[in-house]
Amino acid sequence: MTHFNQAANSWDTPEKIKQNQTYSEKIKLNLKKNDFKNVLEVGCGTGLLGANFINGKNNFLGIDTSVGMLEIFDQKFKNNSSVKSKLLNLEENDLQDSDSRFDLIISSMAFHHLKNPENLLTKLKKMLNKDGVIAIFDLDQEDGSFHPDPKKMGVHHFGFSKQTTDSWAKDLGFNNSSREIVNVIKKETGDYPIFLAIFSTSL
Repeated sequence: MTHFNQAANSWDTPEKIKQNQTYSEKIKLNLKKNDFKNVLEVGCGTGLLGANFINGKNNFLGIDTSVGMLEIFDQKFKNNSSVKSKLLNLEENDLQDSDSRFDLIISSMAFHHLKNPENLLTKLKKMLNKDGVIAIFDLDQEDGSFHPDPKKMGVHHFGFSKQTTDSWAKDLGFNNSSREIVNVIKKETGDYPIFLAIFSTSL
């Protein structure tokens, strides 16, 4: 995670802040509510997405594998006792509190860094409360040109196709799932669609 430690101090650009505000609005629009008591963010980074789900009435836990990112995260929310962070690779380790349950689990641009996304999604599903929701933003399947140095940047997948995310929902038995393209990131190397996939245990 050297790349993210080095990038942490300059991570919060106006573009990324606005982008994550838009992403949070997309989640809330799809879910028709924002009264989630316990929220978990996987790959929280500096808290750009999570900040939009902290309302003073809920508990928020952000986990990440980058010390540098979490230092920024902790500084932002140091005066909010309902916000906590944890340095953790959730693919390899579990939360210490095995009884941790969440109403909403969010993640943005982290799943393509996972070795086995479906395995983690299986673990996350077990951490949901009844009628809990998982909302994931990530790259639509691309040709590998989005990252200038995928190996150095810890990339394991060049995005995910709709067929892949649909298979996750089917394999894991989510009662409801949806997916839509919510943004396109434009670079010199091309245009890269970003999807929002929502997985729910509610009937």
